[in-house]
Amino acid sequence: MWGRFWGCRRWPLVPIFKSKVDRWGYIGLLDRHLRPVMEEIEPKLGDSLLQHDNACVHTAHDTRPCFADNGITYEDHPPLSLDLNPIEHAWVEFKRRLYLRYPDILDTRGGPARIRQRLAEVLPLVWDTIPHSFFEKLQPSMPSRVSAVIDSKGWYTRY
Repeated sequence: MWGRFWGCRRWPLVPIFKSKVDRWGYIGLLDRHLRPVMEEIEPKLGDSLLQHDNACVHTAHDTRPCFADNGITYEDHPPLSLDLNPIEHAWVEFKRRLYLRYPDILDTRGGPARIRQRLAEVLPLVWDTIPHSFFEKLQPSMPSRVSAVIDSKGWYTRY
């Protein structure tokens, strides 16, 4: 799944039916799903900044020009900085809610293909249960998380 949010607004999850996304798959995701979001929010909010992690597909030689070609400014991130990426906190909440609502989903009958199909059905529903207030609190929490990482010389985990 690929998720994105801006402030308290989240966009629908995008299911990815591959075990691994390469740089070309990621560029396709950006083209199909991120560009329309950017086109929607920029007239309202002005210049925006994309924050992602250091996954190979995000930093690939072929990916960076895609951002420039679409007028997308992105934030460089230090390696292994999950606490500094708000989406990581959203994934923790997302997984917590998934396990609460569908604790037996991995026991779905029909084998791996049926489990993937069932996950594709329920994951967007679970994503939609995360309240806007959760996302709204992530951005204001950044200064305290950055300070904690600096104070601890790079180690901070608060899940």
